[in-house]
Amino acid sequence: MTSPWTAGQVASVAPDAASLAAARKLAGSWSHAGSSGLALWGLCQGSGSKPYQAVVDLRGPAYKCSCPSRKFPCKHALGLLVEWSEGRVPSTDEPADFAAEWLSRREEKAENTGESGDEAPKKSPDPATAQKRADRVAGGLVELDLWITDQIRSGLAAMDTSWAGFDAVAARMVDAQAPGIAGTLRALAGIVASTENWPEKVLDELARLHLLVAAHQKLSELPEDLAHSVKAHVGYPVSTESVMESIPVKENWMILGSGITEEKRLFTRTVWMLGRNSKRWAMLLDFSHGSPNFATETPPVGFLLNADVHFYPGAAALRARMGATHGEPEPFTTMPFGSIDAALQQFTDALAADPWLRSWPAVISSVVPSFVDGSWFLVDESGTALRAEGDSDLLWKLLGISGGYPVTVCGTWNALALAPISVFTGGQVIVL
Repeated sequence: MTSPWTAGQVASVAPDAASLAAARKLAGSWSHAGSSGLALWGLCQGSGSKPYQAVVDLRGPAYKCSCPSRKFPCKHALGLLVEWSEGRVPSTDEPADFAAEWLSRREEKAENTGESGDEAPKKSPDPATAQKRADRVAGGLVELDLWITDQIRSGLAAMDTSWAGFDAVAARMVDAQAPGIAGTLRALAGIVASTENWPEKVLDELARLHLLVAAHQKLSELPEDLAHSVKAHVGYPVSTESVMESIPVKENWMILGSGITEEKRLFTRTVWMLGRNSKRWAMLLDFSHGSPNFATETPPVGFLLNADVHFYPGAAALRARMGATHGEPEPFTTMPFGSIDAALQQFTDALAADPWLRSWPAVISSVVPSFVDGSWFLVDESGTALRAEGDSDLLWKLLGISGGYPVTVCGTWNALALAPISVFTGGQVIVL
């Protein structure tokens, strides 16, 4: 039986503070609530004649509710978690019918798609198909390099920096089966539209792309790990089957952050984990189309899980998939120490291995969030300051949680600033 979550763990999955506040107001509105194994369910009386049916699969976690809310999880699913965390959900042997039906469908989906939660593993393409793709990519990158050369020769002032201009080049890269590069090109329009010093940033990106083209042209001469990194940045696919066949890293993994983003109805869940003993980072990515119901299961933030983790190949391997688990996840109350200098050195080492990296996770202990002259900083005991960036509400929330006292911050460093993901204080992790 899974131990009830703490208040901080419930807050970590809330889409916003308003939803969590609304969830807490539902106390007393529940009936037929229960928990069994790794699931919760209950009926919550709303304004209509029929109560809302809420179900939580704790293994995702994943949520189901009959209410019309577009927030995920809705206040009813959150309210059910609040009831459970406060000891008001009794344990039963069997779930209610409405919960059992949904949970059964999730089990069937997981079985049909394999243990990894992805589509059934596909057979590796034959050498002729792989060579055909490589030739197509190479041809597209030759065109890209010519386009980059033209932009530099003509000057960025003459460059078509509209969305349509970048999208036309990106579409050619999609045709050349280089989706990773296409995504980079489309992002350039956003840089131009939102950044004052956009010429400097666009020039940096063009130089990065030129280096990637040059590396791809000498792919066979590169060390194996670096060649894998080049392919990943270009957009070559890597089968889940091949990743799961790699030698796993067995560790006590601390779940330090989680977030869900959505673009054109494609939901992406990112989970950041840190090995307690090895201090190695792992990032889990899962995708779901139409709704954020992810087939794979990860413990909530703030839990420690002994598990085998399989890394995607690369010179600075970070993305990974969860393999076999050993025992039940348990909450942790202490964090390894991490200094600003150590975080910068880790990023330097990763960037030296993979020059196309844009960011790297970091944990920084005993820092105080500070707002000075319109900019945010994380300041340690020695007075060393690291610039912080992100949504203004998020950063003010971080300051409010710290109360002006030192906290431990987990985030991603991109050589310019740290984007906070979560904060560790009072023995619990709070997702920002």
